[in-house]
Amino acid sequence: MFDQEEKMEQLSVRPMIVKTFSNFFYQFSSIWIAILLTIVFIGYLVLVLMVKSTGFELSDGNIKSLGTSFGFDKADIVLFLATRTKEMIEAYINFNQIWDTLFGLIYGLMYVVWVSVLFKPFSKKVGVLNLFPFIQVLFDWLENYTLAAVANQYLADGVFSSVNAKLASIFSIFKWVCSGLTLTLILIGGILMIAQAIKNKR
Repeated sequence: MFDQEEKMEQLSVRPMIVKTFSNFFYQFSSIWIAILLTIVFIGYLVLVLMVKSTGFELSDGNIKSLGTSFGFDKADIVLFLATRTKEMIEAYINFNQIWDTLFGLIYGLMYVVWVSVLFKPFSKKVGVLNLFPFIQVLFDWLENYTLAAVANQYLADGVFSSVNAKLASIFSIFKWVCSGLTLTLILIGGILMIAQAIKNKR
C-alpha cells in the first residue's frame, strides 16, 4: 500500500520537475542569451571540435566521423576503425567521450534558449516543447558512448558487438531526426514571432 503511494508520488513529481525546468528557460531566455550561445556554439565548433577531430581524420577523404552520417552499418564501422592506427582510434574514443559530449550540451542549451525565446508568447499553449532539443542531446550522448564502447572493444579484441553497432546507428538516426525537428520548431517559432509583430503593429 505504502509502496504504491510512494510510486504515485514519484510519478507526479517528475512532470512537475520538467515543467519547472521548462518555465525556467521561458522566464530567463532572451534574444541576447540566444545570440551569445550561438557565438559560443560556433566558436567551440571551429576552435575546439574541428581541431580535436584532426587526431583521427584521414587525408584520403574517408568518413571523418561516424556521427556525421545518417546511420551506418557494421561495414562502415569496420572500414572506419580498420583504416586507423591505435592512436587514432584512442583519439576518436576521447573525442566521443569528452569533446563531442560537451558539444551536445552546448548546442542543446543554444537550441532550448532559441525555442524558448521564439515560443515564449505561446508558452501556455506549447508547454514543455521548449525542452525538446534535449532529446537530440540524449540520443547524441547515447551514440557517442556506444561508439566509444565499440571502438574500445575493437582495440581490445579486434572485433566488436553487432548489437552495439546497430544501437549506435539507431541512436545516430534518431539524433538527426530530432535535429531536423528542432530546426523546424525554430523556423515555425520565427514565423510566428514575425506574424505576431506584424499583428501588433496593426
